[in-house]
Amino acid sequence: MKKSSPYLIPLMICLFLAFPISRSEGAVTYKVKKGDSYYSIAKKYHVTISDLKKANSLSSREMKPGDKVIIPSKKKMAHKKTKSSAPGKDIASSKESTEEIISPDRTAETPAHIEKNIYHRARKGETLSSISRKYSVSVAELRELNDLNKSVTLRKGQKILVKSAGPRVYTVKKGDNIWKIAKKFKIDVEELAEINEMDSTTLKVGQKIYLEEDQAVLNDLPKAEILTKNLEEELKDVSESEDFSDKSLQEKLTLFAKKLMNIPYKFGGNSILGIDCSAYVKKVYDLLGMDLPRTAREQFNEGEAIDKEELSIGDLVFFRTYASFPSHVGIYLGNNLFIHASSKGKKVKVSNLDAPYYLKRFIGAKRLLNDEHISLDPQS
Repeated sequence: MKKSSPYLIPLMICLFLAFPISRSEGAVTYKVKKGDSYYSIAKKYHVTISDLKKANSLSSREMKPGDKVIIPSKKKMAHKKTKSSAPGKDIASSKESTEEIISPDRTAETPAHIEKNIYHRARKGETLSSISRKYSVSVAELRELNDLNKSVTLRKGQKILVKSAGPRVYTVKKGDNIWKIAKKFKIDVEELAEINEMDSTTLKVGQKIYLEEDQAVLNDLPKAEILTKNLEEELKDVSESEDFSDKSLQEKLTLFAKKLMNIPYKFGGNSILGIDCSAYVKKVYDLLGMDLPRTAREQFNEGEAIDKEELSIGDLVFFRTYASFPSHVGIYLGNNLFIHASSKGKKVKVSNLDAPYYLKRFIGAKRLLNDEHISLDPQS
């Protein structure tokens, strides 16, 4: 393999930090194919599922082959979100406290720098309808937040959650299954399974199911700018160090992979503010000048299949988690360790292949680096 230009790596780093994986900023139209869902389309175009649903009137269960789906512009959706955040209505932005109980005679006025659960103590004769008007939330949302049925009668002093600081949670009832819950809350089954790290569709009565991911991590623009700048400097220092050009491709890959440690996990994410497993793998290989597909399922079709005993640094390791196809991927580091964006750990971290969770779900490995750059892991 020809020795790469000394300017190649710095150039790749600049491109990596300046642009997300998706390079299309304008809205486009996508024609639905058999087997598509909001989850798969959002992954393909690197937009959030919620933004995709806002841009289209069809629900996921109504989509059929041939339908046209609008892929929203990231800039446009970001502008809408900024514009809609009116003063006094954005109660949450950081986690200094987690709960506030509002007395019956005052409204929820919470400083913008504090994120809290907002509760209301019911007065005699109050109903969900009157509370919903007081806090500008729907009755349906109050029922969902508090897991209440339609015929409920509130008791004096009962604590009612009117604003949640964390992700919405649903308690499984008798007769529920993952498809019913997904349909009820208009969520894709695949997304629901990923959020809850499910490896089985079997649910138990009383089980808590998260309906969304916790979005409280790194929503602050100044923090984002600082993090981006710091990471850019670190990657630049790595690529410009005296001994970098003498390192093997495996060593370079390991350096880049570890420099991206602790980036928060985000379902469907592809930036340092939040990233999922396949986007993380793609970004690391992008820094080496190698372009990979976006999803774990697609990445499983790349490279040369190898046995577990043949694993070497830089090989991709795949797992079957919430789906029958490869749904999780990481990069092998040697000594039975791999680095990945973990939905369980909520960040990019190192895990052991022999950990029960991963040992049970391991389905194969692929080699993408050329043989001349490979040295077998002595621990394999």
